[in-house]
Amino acid sequence: MTSLGKTVVCIPARAGSKRVKSKNLRDFCGKPLLSYAIENAKSVFAPSDIYVNSDSSKMLALAKSCGVNSYKRHALLASDNATGDEFMFDFLSNVHADTCVMLNPVCPLITPEDIRSSLVAFESNDCDTLISCCTTRMQTFCEGKPVNIDATGHLKPTQNNPAVSILNWAVTIWNVTQFCSSYSDGGSAYLGKKRFLFDIDPLHGVKISYEEDFITAEKIYASLRQSN
Repeated sequence: MTSLGKTVVCIPARAGSKRVKSKNLRDFCGKPLLSYAIENAKSVFAPSDIYVNSDSSKMLALAKSCGVNSYKRHALLASDNATGDEFMFDFLSNVHADTCVMLNPVCPLITPEDIRSSLVAFESNDCDTLISCCTTRMQTFCEGKPVNIDATGHLKPTQNNPAVSILNWAVTIWNVTQFCSSYSDGGSAYLGKKRFLFDIDPLHGVKISYEEDFITAEKIYASLRQSN
């Protein structure tokens, strides 16, 4: 069993998105995209334990209007060259916690139950890092090379293929002590040493990276609301 201890939420939302301009503030089904992560966090955690980590004054203002904390990220840690390891280490060096939950604002379809289930999985497994993912047994290639199939043999039934986990980072949980130790030792901690890949509903794990993803995610969101 992993003890959660003091737990904080980090919602990273930098201003300089390139593929979709200002996507974290863009309207998504009537509200800024960023607000969905904040609302999900508030459904599970106390507002005093939730931080929007951003270099954008507009996003930090949105955090304040939603009743959660703002963490001002240095511009160097919001550049195209800055790594997740770097901005998370900065955050965890300044905000006291035993466990950190990162909610990705570009995955607006996750639910509070997804977050709660992730916490249970993290606490129940001997891991220092939990990363949400979606798993497939579909025939998979990477740069033209087969990943989970033998391209020279007979095509097996899909269910017989090894599972491939696709990380969506909708929910990520770290043991803070281990993260900071790994970063200090080698500059790398984001993927963890003892990681647990946690499957979530593929519809909930849709990630908005490109313009067409907005259209897809909005259609799924509307459909999910109608079914509920």
